[in-house]
Amino acid sequence: MKVSVLMCAYNAATYIDEAIQSVIAQTYNDWELLISNDASTDNTKQIIEKYLSDKRIKLFNQAQNLGYLDNKNWLFKQASGELITQLDADDTCCTHRLEKQVQVFIDNPSVMICATNHKLIDPAGNLLQPPVIHDHDLIIKEIQLEYPFWYSSLMFRKELIDEFGLFSPYFAGIAGDDQHWTFKVNQRYPIYFLKDILYHYRIHPESYTNVLNIERKLITPEILAELFRQRQETGTDLLEAGMVDKMKKFEHELFSNSRLMAEKYRLWAAKAVDKKDWDQAKSLLKKSMRLNRWDKTTNRTLLYFLRSQAREKGVSLFRSLLYFVRPTLIVMPLLYFYNMLMALSSELISTCDINCLPEYLVAS
Repeated sequence: MKVSVLMCAYNAATYIDEAIQSVIAQTYNDWELLISNDASTDNTKQIIEKYLSDKRIKLFNQAQNLGYLDNKNWLFKQASGELITQLDADDTCCTHRLEKQVQVFIDNPSVMICATNHKLIDPAGNLLQPPVIHDHDLIIKEIQLEYPFWYSSLMFRKELIDEFGLFSPYFAGIAGDDQHWTFKVNQRYPIYFLKDILYHYRIHPESYTNVLNIERKLITPEILAELFRQRQETGTDLLEAGMVDKMKKFEHELFSNSRLMAEKYRLWAAKAVDKKDWDQAKSLLKKSMRLNRWDKTTNRTLLYFLRSQAREKGVSLFRSLLYFVRPTLIVMPLLYFYNMLMALSSELISTCDINCLPEYLVAS
């Protein structure tokens, strides 16, 4: 059974070498690797070209940037294999991944879709946290808001594309498209889940899910939760029914929820601090404080920002505070200074070495 492995690439020069090599190293040999270079501005194209002597690897260069979702949907149409799967350009997989997944389809002719366990790795490929261990394979018969697999590990029979279509354009720019598609498939077909850890999902600052280039990304979890609720209650959802306008209305309601948005801005501000993107962190944190100024967790994140920037730039906390408030009107620095004092005096601020901890550990 031929497997089409799809890889979308945009400015992926840092990791794509490793991703391609993990496909070439597969113990199962009947595959094609289709790579769509989405008008990268780095040397992604040149790296891929080194591997084109292997006729199983095909490179498509987009004349202009399509965006991740449209590029992925375009690539699905090029697949010629009986089975289709993905490997993101910054991820890797075990050498026997394809072999084990293909064997599921051979042994179980009724199986239409198969996923694998996964682990999270850091930019250097080191394990980020202990993976969830399963002592046996699972048959997932009902849709879940949180599946035990990463969606790129899904392998499925090509006819599912004909039956369920491509990924919804509604998710362009925000991710969640593969999860929504999985909802639809899983309501009709069980998902065979391999307990083996065969997919390695890399977490790094520039990954698609970690870059805030559109504010709709802030509310993606809530969008997916709502679509999940709709499918549980009715067997379908507003997107499948073509009622995109009603989902847009739901989005508007989310953006109008000040408490929710304050927390979203705060969390993404913390991510920006971890990436040392001080301007974005400042912008997001100010938005959070305008919506929920006196929140203790927001105060902690402000202090996290000030300490991190001061340490990075070798300046005092006060100098960092001046950067944060500039060019705000004269009354505002007093409020921000009050917030910093509250953070410093809060019982939530531990005396442990908070400077060395990432935001998701110290500001939750």
